[in-house]
Amino acid sequence: HGWHSVAVAIVLAAAHSLSVGLLYLVAYTLFAHLPQRDRCMFSCIAAALGAATGVYWMTVGGSFLDPLLAPPMLAGLLLLLDDARTARRAALAGALLGAAAALKYSNAIFALALLPLAFVQSRRAGFAYVLAGAAAVALFAGPWFALLQREFGNPVFPLANAWFRSPDALPINLIGERFALSDPVALLAFPFRMATLDPSVYAENFAPDLRFAALFVTLLGLAALAAGRGTPAVGALRGADWRVLAFFAFALVLWLATSANGRYGLVVLLLAGVCLARVVERTLPARAARVALAVLLALQLAATFLASPPRWFLAESWSRHWFPYVVPDRALREPALYLTVEILPMAVIAPFVHPASSFVNFRGQHSVPSDSPRLAALLERHRGHVRVLGRELDEKTADLNLRRLGYRVEPSDCFAIPWRPDDGDAISQAANWLAGERKSSEPLSMTSCALRPAPRDPGEVAEEGRISTIFDRVEKACPKLFRGLSSVTEPFTSGWSRYYAGLDARLEAYAGRLSLNRYRADVQIDLGLLSDWERAGHPCPAGS
Repeated sequence: HGWHSVAVAIVLAAAHSLSVGLLYLVAYTLFAHLPQRDRCMFSCIAAALGAATGVYWMTVGGSFLDPLLAPPMLAGLLLLLDDARTARRAALAGALLGAAAALKYSNAIFALALLPLAFVQSRRAGFAYVLAGAAAVALFAGPWFALLQREFGNPVFPLANAWFRSPDALPINLIGERFALSDPVALLAFPFRMATLDPSVYAENFAPDLRFAALFVTLLGLAALAAGRGTPAVGALRGADWRVLAFFAFALVLWLATSANGRYGLVVLLLAGVCLARVVERTLPARAARVALAVLLALQLAATFLASPPRWFLAESWSRHWFPYVVPDRALREPALYLTVEILPMAVIAPFVHPASSFVNFRGQHSVPSDSPRLAALLERHRGHVRVLGRELDEKTADLNLRRLGYRVEPSDCFAIPWRPDDGDAISQAANWLAGERKSSEPLSMTSCALRPAPRDPGEVAEEGRISTIFDRVEKACPKLFRGLSSVTEPFTSGWSRYYAGLDARLEAYAGRLSLNRYRADVQIDLGLLSDWERAGHPCPAGS
């Protein structure tokens, strides 16, 4: 029956908390020149400042990979701070960073950021780092790459499909521009905007961060102080300082260039506090530095606890099981193809149904083309046992979403998969009392209904083809808007649309007009009349 959900969370939180200990050890290395008492005090402040980010605490004890993979990356950095400069330490650092990258691809930028530190030690250490990292990737991700290559013809499916050309996804390279910095002004403003209550700057939730603005200003102050003394700034910092700051700078640049998503850059957020503590200690007298850091820590903690939620968006009450779904016997006995038609794939239910079942997120964050060979094979394999699955499933909406596949809901053949927390035990009750009995408003119960064939109207098929041609023209004519992305044409109320997850935008054809709806930014970009785009070579409207 598995572990209690509270026990699972405790084990995960313990693993996540290793980051705080490693921050202390990194700081302890940087403050080696101080007397023992001051060294311990500054190291504690630095570790506390490093952990004082809402992004970290919102994920602690949860199932996100980001806080679980931050400790091996911090450990890799710590290994390369030692003056021993042995190839063995570099190899171990490479293995740790390679494993982190293999288990979550976005961590590859941090493995790259640490590479110069290995080569600075010696050429042998650099090659040891690279070889060990490659071996770790082969060990942890190699089997998965091979499986994806065999099944889809793309070892990183659905990523980089403009290069691998799997027929089961659109031939595009997926990007994420939600937090992208558009120009140098936005880059300079970024550390200061992080301190605001704006969830569109770098985090998917409220997580104001004062530390980056403070670090930016303090670095300028350190440079000015060094210039005033007539000595270069290099004289104020030591070898380990430069290694940490170099990794932090390389990692920061790569993170901002690739996503600027706070969760993906958690190791950068954690190290920011350590770097800040070190630069402040170098800039101010010891007593003033301790006071300044203590005040900043208090302000950052206050901002975090007042503005940031203690847990992520979806925070359910504690119960005996992590996923307390009650699955009917029929789902356990009968294999089926489950089609999901919402942004989330709802794959969480996969372990609870018949093991021969299949899942396709047909209309979701990255909708599947209706002519996908893999989808056609699954439909044939599960002929007569094709079902739709979703939360708050609405027959009319599901029929609209499934229309392009030629299916509709059979309302007489449905079953519920309720989310039923088993929270009557003492541990769950105690945990819920401590948590304040907070419950999420997010619907978690699911419904599954059988689907029956519903041949499409030939006129609608022709209209979809016409709209798809127009959408293709718009994407090619407006590269600054669409960034080389494309998507699947789908019915949308009484019109048509294409959804671009990486842009947080939707191209809409409605009432004879075209528009790009950037729904998160609440911006509607008018692209003109549909009839104008019927002509090949129509230009993108000025200002778009």
